[in-house]
Parts: sequence; structure tokens; C-alpha cells
Amino acid sequence: MLSLNNITIGADPELFIVDNNGKVISSVGLIPGEKGKPYVAADMPKGFGLEIDNILAEFNIPPCNREEAFINNIEYMKAYIERFIKDKNPEYSIECIASRVVDSDQLQSEEAKLFGCDPDYNVYTNRANPRPVAKNTNLRSAGFHIHIGYDNNNTSTSTYLVRYLDLYLGIPSILLDKDSSRRELYGKAGSFRLTSYGVEYRVLSSYMMKNPDYLRFVWNQTQKAIIACRHSSRLPSSQRVKDTIDQSRKSIAELIINEFGICSMDEIKSLCAESLE
Repeated sequence: MLSLNNITIGADPELFIVDNNGKVISSVGLIPGEKGKPYVAADMPKGFGLEIDNILAEFNIPPCNREEAFINNIEYMKAYIERFIKDKNPEYSIECIASRVVDSDQLQSEEAKLFGCDPDYNVYTNRANPRPVAKNTNLRSAGFHIHIGYDNNNTSTSTYLVRYLDLYLGIPSILLDKDSSRRELYGKAGSFRLTSYGVEYRVLSSYMMKNPDYLRFVWNQTQKAIIACRHSSRLPSSQRVKDTIDQSRKSIAELIINEFGICSMDEIKSLCAESLE
């Protein structure tokens, strides 16, 4: 059995800011903090932070080992940012979505033109993913990156775990998150970064943190991936996983979910129905 002990899970999600008309508003000049130097308010508990990334608002949560802590931490920061921006303009709110085409007047800052400073990697090619380029240069995307820490972390175990995260998280997300435009920029199958404590899984979009039920799903599926990795459970072929995620092949995603017992399709349908309410 593979050693994966003392697991902690954290995240550094991104989200859009929009006005009452649904127009995306750049976080530059609105949100404090920057990459590597997050803003930490006096009333924030330890481990939380806020910063800008391109035109997005990004936040950090402390690593945890309990489901409710994970959910509450993310919901706390979503509410914090909502209050923060409404104090500046009552017409502003947050939106957890995968991507939007943004008006040019919100893309004039240097930060708005900055993509892919630190490359992420692809577990299936063992290479850095290409620098992001979209057909529409006004396209922007928001990710929900999952950080997993464990004792005696190493490259072999971390990259092996990414394959299971693709199976248990990436594949079901195709059915839950209908947006496919984000993968022009980020979030292709097997996207990850190694960290000092373990691995950062970079496939999911901000849509997957839209409410506590989605967050609970992400937590539970992450736990399933860790257990499957420990036991070296069977995996689909790499090409099948890549095709399913990168091309948003929903019918194949459903087949894989049923074949490998990834999750309940009733749960998927319930979450999808909830999104339409």
C-alpha cells in the first residue's frame, strides 16, 4: 500500500467580480494584495489571505483535515470578499464561474495582460503546459486549485495522485461544470504543480466552489482519490482521461464514472438540478 499519511487539504481559488448588469469588473485597484504578498486583514484568522491574479480576486485558506473546516474556510472568504467589494461599491458582487469574455475597458492594466508567469505541468506528458493563449484575447478564466499535503512527500507519489484526482474530480467536473472555454487557457487534464508540502491540482474551475454542496462533493471526491491512490486502484488509459477532460466529452465521462464507480450519478444529477434553481 502506498504511503499517504497526515493528509491536509487547502486551496487558492479565484473568482470574478461583476456589477449589477453582469459586467466583469477588474479586481486591479479594487482588491488589495498581490501574488506572493497576500493582503491579510487584522480580523482574518491565521492562514487566510486575499490578492489579485490577472483581473481576478484570489484568496488563500489554511490547510485542514476536516470536511467542515474546508467548506467553512472557503465560504468565509467568499463572504469576506463580497462584503469587501460592496463596501467599495454596493453594485458589485462575486461570481464563481469558469470563464468570461471581458470588456476591453477592464483589461488595460499590466496585470490584466499577464498570463502563466509560473508554468504548471502535465502529468501525462511530463512537460510544462504551453503558455496560455486563447482565440479571444479578452477571455479570462478562474480556477479552483486543490492543494494536498502529506508526510514525506515526493514527486513520484504526487504525480501518481494527480492521475486519481483526474479520475475522481476532473472527470465528474465535466458533467457539473458546463463551461469548456476555460481549457483554452488552463485546466487541461493532469495539470499540476509540485509544492514543498505535496501537490497542487489545477484542473477544476471556480464553478466547483459555487456553494457548500459543491464544496462537499469536491472534498469527498478528493478523499476517494487519495484512498484509491493508496491502493493503486485501476485507472482508465491516460488518453481516455485526456480526451474526456480536454474535449469535455460528457457521454464518455458518464461511462467512466459508471465503469469505475467514481460517484453516484444521482448525486451528479441532483447537483446539476440545484444549479438550475
